Amino acid sequence: MQKFLTICVATLILLACKSRKKDLSGEEPVDINDFIEFFQELPLPYAIADTQINRKLPDSLLISTKILSQFVPDSVYSNDYGKNTQPKFYALGKIEEKDKETYLLIKAATLARQMAYILCFDKEKNFKAAMPLVRNNPDHRKSITGSIDKRLIITTSQTQKASDGQNYYKLNAYVYNSAGVFTLIKIESNEPVVPKEVYNPIDTFSKNNKLSGDYVQNKKNFVSIRDGKDAKRILFFVHFERQDDCSGELKGEAALVKPNVAQYRQTGDACVLQLAFSANKVTVSEVQGCGNYRGIKCFFEGTYAKKKEPVKDKKKTQAKK
Repeated sequence: MQKFLTICVATLILLACKSRKKDLSGEEPVDINDFIEFFQELPLPYAIADTQINRKLPDSLLISTKILSQFVPDSVYSNDYGKNTQPKFYALGKIEEKDKETYLLIKAATLARQMAYILCFDKEKNFKAAMPLVRNNPDHRKSITGSIDKRLIITTSQTQKASDGQNYYKLNAYVYNSAGVFTLIKIESNEPVVPKEVYNPIDTFSKNNKLSGDYVQNKKNFVSIRDGKDAKRILFFVHFERQDDCSGELKGEAALVKPNVAQYRQTGDACVLQLAFSANKVTVSEVQGCGNYRGIKCFFEGTYAKKKEPVKDKKKTQAKK
């Protein structure tokens, strides 16, 4: 009897040790299994609103930046928080497909900004892609929600009450695909269409490089190239709008792989975009899926002619001197 009790106690202790999750708030490295196991299972459908993301979470859900960086590149959140701001990270939950992908939901938080991201790991538990799901929202007239249904369709939605009392909404739906990206599959909105000029975020940057300049088809289809941090890099901004109601936009840094060929590649991003320069033209092509930055029915492609720089008035220049 005593031997039986001893075996039972030992078994219970062993099970307790196995079920106890590792603490991920420290500096000590963990393996990917411990990392994923730390997240609680989430029932589907799941939804989280902007009013929920700003709620304080217990320290038991904390994940240190050092441990997170073992498995997830900082490019996932650095554009939202900047390189000099370090948010705290919390495990929100996980969704596992048997013999397929695992989705982890994680919260990044500072005093000013709180965001939830969805991270995708393949069946070998390698990180593949990420996207924002919801963020805090100080505007009381606006409501933002992120959700995941039983078909693993991810939806981000926004509703807003206009000054005239009309309620407007915008909904985007995404799925993870075999190319390793979240692809936009649906857009719904009742917002009024207001024609506006496309904002070029790198317009005022220097353009001393021989490749730098503006390459255009028209006002809504253009490629801007500006100087990079060295001779082997360029900054670019591509914007296109097609007649079939499909558009795309991408800003980034591209490396020159040949004297007149540059490629955009970024850790954690499946998109590979190529810019080939010749005879005052640039040809844009998608080497690898850039679905996160365009509609599902179109691609980054086409040739754009370099716009001539305005001739400076020498007399005015001399007068200023």
